[in-house]
Amino acid sequence: MATRTTSALASDTETVERKKPDYALLAHMVIREGKSFAASALAAGYSQSVAAAGLKVLMATSRPLAEAIRKEAETLNVAVDKLKPYAINRLYMEIIDPDSTQSMKAIELAGRFKETDWFVRNNETATGILITVGEQTPDTAIDVPVTYKE
Repeated sequence: MATRTTSALASDTETVERKKPDYALLAHMVIREGKSFAASALAAGYSQSVAAAGLKVLMATSRPLAEAIRKEAETLNVAVDKLKPYAINRLYMEIIDPDSTQSMKAIELAGRFKETDWFVRNNETATGILITVGEQTPDTAIDVPVTYKE
């Protein structure tokens, strides 16, 4: 008869397999989906303490996460030339909408584009505009007395 000796500690405890964190999932959730770091970290397999520590701490200590975030951020690089027509169109649609509450802000933003440049930015130009406007007004537009009577 053969006897087996086993450890009481080994038989009473269950082995818990540690889940490996998914760096790419965390980077995607934070950068693309705009979710909070804590919720994203827990969903990606990090512990509560790591999630509470914050993104800056984790990036400083985890090279694979820093690399995953760098790769995810590189995929977001979009040419400004492609976005500008959409932005201008949205501003113009906001300006022509009579029910819009943001039309004045849209006018201000659209006026800053170099194509429209509706606003004066320095003092010398403002004076020049006033002089030019004064020269362009017809004499009959303003009834100014020529002589002063006492």
